[in-house]
Amino acid sequence: MRAQRPQLASEVRLTWQSLDCEHLVIRYWREPEDSLAKAEREVFEGMAAADPHDVGALARDLRQSVTGQGLRALAAAAVHAAAAAPERMAVIYDAVAAGWLGNRIHPPSAPTLEPLVLSSTWWSAFWDIATPVAGAHRRFAQEMMVLAGELDPHINRRMAAAALEFPGVVEAAAQGNAKPYDVEWLSRFPPAALGYALSEELLRAKSPLFDPYWSSVLPYLRHMPSPLNYINVEVIQSMPLWALVAGYTSRGLDRVAYGGFLMGQVGHHYSALASAVTLTSAAMNPPANVEVLLDCILKGWAHGRATPPLLRVSWDPLWAVRVDKVREVLQIQPFESPYTKDPRPGWVPRVI
Repeated sequence: MRAQRPQLASEVRLTWQSLDCEHLVIRYWREPEDSLAKAEREVFEGMAAADPHDVGALARDLRQSVTGQGLRALAAAAVHAAAAAPERMAVIYDAVAAGWLGNRIHPPSAPTLEPLVLSSTWWSAFWDIATPVAGAHRRFAQEMMVLAGELDPHINRRMAAAALEFPGVVEAAAQGNAKPYDVEWLSRFPPAALGYALSEELLRAKSPLFDPYWSSVLPYLRHMPSPLNYINVEVIQSMPLWALVAGYTSRGLDRVAYGGFLMGQVGHHYSALASAVTLTSAAMNPPANVEVLLDCILKGWAHGRATPPLLRVSWDPLWAVRVDKVREVLQIQPFESPYTKDPRPGWVPRVI
């Protein structure tokens, strides 16, 4: 039997350091009183089940004035795209990003498929992640995989069809996954080279290639329907490389933005679910600088859409090239990190 959740706090304190990129979730410290009303959750669940309308205008209005109602509507649209109608991810996020960034909004086309039903079991798991119990030790990656496992069984087929619409996916998936990177071999390149920089990234703590959990998950991912089998394995293997070349650091907000980037590049489903959790957490308990969070996710999405497909890149000729020159060759503009605009005392920016 699932234990009842303690009541939530009326006041929430959030630190951006608690945003974990791989996780893309906001962790809260709560008092054991006050609660998110059941009725409020039910309203949110109803919004997430329905196809969102005019999300571009919603994002434009949020840019002018962030409201609780607007945040919840945006979060519900993210849940809808991730869990109920994955084929709508591109049109929803394109419209939201355009509205938020002040670009021309193209109304999304009418849906052609009925949204998948989100079960009460799925919602229970979702709320457990989006509104975690204070002080609980969390294993976010595992919890997200459990959450994905509670989705309608048709989600993989529909997500696979949606992924094929992203540039470069069809061609890259036909070639199959590349071999894992040889860290020792990469470390032999000159210190300013892409190969050496990647070896340093791969050896960082929490690198997905050296995480026992992700190593155990890879065999399961390889048996997903095409092209999900290719995309999910390739993202785990290439995440540090793509982040390096696209200009995403390991700091919290950059990691949140990187989830948006992965969605924009390949329609990455894990990132879509995690971003939906993050937006819902922020909508239920908005932090003071929630605009920065929205800016990161939506700029990350737009950046992913504008960047040439990294799935198609042949990296072998580039290992000995400096990272900045690699960006020139591939015509990649690095992400505009919020940390470069307002560096904190004592923080040394990464010079690559």
